[in-house]
Amino acid sequence: MNEIKKVEDRDPAEIFRRQGGMTAKEAQYMRQGKMPVAGSVPMSTSKYLNSPLFKHAFSMMALRRYGPDLPFTWDIPEMSRGIADITDYFSAADAITAEREKNPQFDAWIGERKTIRIDVEDVARCAKGTLGHAVHEFITQSGMTMRFVMNYDAQSDYEFLMQAIGYSHDLQHLLTGFGPNHAGEHALAVMNVTANARLLSPELAHEASINNSFVSSALYARTLFNYPGGVSLMMEATRRGIEAGQAITMPLFMVDYTKYLDTPMDDAAAELGFVRGPGDAWAELDHLLHD
Repeated sequence: MNEIKKVEDRDPAEIFRRQGGMTAKEAQYMRQGKMPVAGSVPMSTSKYLNSPLFKHAFSMMALRRYGPDLPFTWDIPEMSRGIADITDYFSAADAITAEREKNPQFDAWIGERKTIRIDVEDVARCAKGTLGHAVHEFITQSGMTMRFVMNYDAQSDYEFLMQAIGYSHDLQHLLTGFGPNHAGEHALAVMNVTANARLLSPELAHEASINNSFVSSALYARTLFNYPGGVSLMMEATRRGIEAGQAITMPLFMVDYTKYLDTPMDDAAAELGFVRGPGDAWAELDHLLHD
């Protein structure tokens, strides 16, 4: 007789549990007899759960599978709308003001408002192995520029911070050796979250890391739930991202990348205190995910 059939004949509660549920007694134990307050609309104390835009964007990135019909970055516009829906811009501005008062390095950086402007001509003659050479390859092969989002003058410190994070993203990939691929995106996001938590106040670190917090947690979940063959590599990416974030001497968005255009990338990373990632080696996971 089938093993499950034997269990079902003996104790119906056992087959219910085997199929993935809990007995009423087990559920009562977990919930400690507590019930949420009822209302005319479902609400929570979590602003993330209360935002249909954020909830939809996060669940899609965290739970969907890859497919040939959509690019890797397909989720990003939905993520941006979800994050905008839950962002308190006044609190974010207060966090920046408070950070400027107690963090001289951050105050000087944001006060200077130095923007990243790298044209293909600026890096055409950079030697192989340097950051500039990698930037030149990126621009010529992708057709993108380093200012393809938020390409306007910042009107506030907060807007400048968001621009710096956006403008430096691809430069971060190149310099850190993390990505751009599934595991590399995760490692870079983890590195940013780790570094910001170390080097900034919790309030500002939260604001500066929100995109990376979203990406790292969602890509981690997507792999664990959908692609068990990629879990070991994602764990390695998590470890490498944490180690790099613990070692770097400043937040990645504050790095003056133009200073390192003629510098070998390993040397630039060493000067900033961290060890670079494996570059394209982690792209193997992308092939696994699309099989």
